[in-house]
Amino acid sequence: MEKHTVTVKGTVIGAGTPKICIPVAGRTEQEILFQAGEAVSAAPDLVEWRVDFWPEILNLKAAAGMLGKLSGILGEIPLLFTFRSRGEGGEREISPEDYEELNLWAAGRPEIDLVDVEVLNPAWKERKIAGAVRAAGKPVVGSRHYFDRTPEAAELSEIFAELASSGADILKLAVMPERPEDVLRLMECTLREHRRREQPLVTMSMGALGAVSRVSGSLTGSAVTFGTAGHASAPGQLPAAELREMLELLKVF
Repeated sequence: MEKHTVTVKGTVIGAGTPKICIPVAGRTEQEILFQAGEAVSAAPDLVEWRVDFWPEILNLKAAAGMLGKLSGILGEIPLLFTFRSRGEGGEREISPEDYEELNLWAAGRPEIDLVDVEVLNPAWKERKIAGAVRAAGKPVVGSRHYFDRTPEAAELSEIFAELASSGADILKLAVMPERPEDVLRLMECTLREHRRREQPLVTMSMGALGAVSRVSGSLTGSAVTFGTAGHASAPGQLPAAELREMLELLKVF
């Protein structure tokens, strides 16, 4: 089976050492631009703009202006655009219509390199947003998040099958562990699915208990890990500098 990679601004996702992505999750323009500067100083492979933290994001004129300022700070660092809905651990509610409009708008923006789409979210699963975003020319990170549990092995396999069938270019799954066995189950599933799927995978077991999953991508096949440059957008994220050191130490292929 041929393994696919996704290349954005020279960064190859799905080959080599796992890539480090730093989220920007400011609630004001000042916070967003400050966090973007901090992120750049940490030299990540990618930056994620978590737009659900910004109250003005549905004002597309204001959003376009913010993107211009962000792009000026990030330069050649690829930008991942993410609206994380409250149902998947995000900061706010959004209607299916607004979610679709926002992501299709993002797909047409030159400052954005990838778009995260919650392809299995029941509220808009049937809207096929991932395909529309891809048709607009942007790679899709098809994501699913479980902040309350880690599914059992059979369900994890079903989730990956659904993610793969969504048409996403990168398959992302985040879960919350309650015991060490949950972390190991996700890591084992990641390795198994990495061997059978064409698309790059991104997985993480959240919280302090799951921290090992964020540095084991070289072993399991998880292609991206999320780190911090002063501000975390999800529980268990580690500072980017520490991530980079550990990824190098644990590199096995």
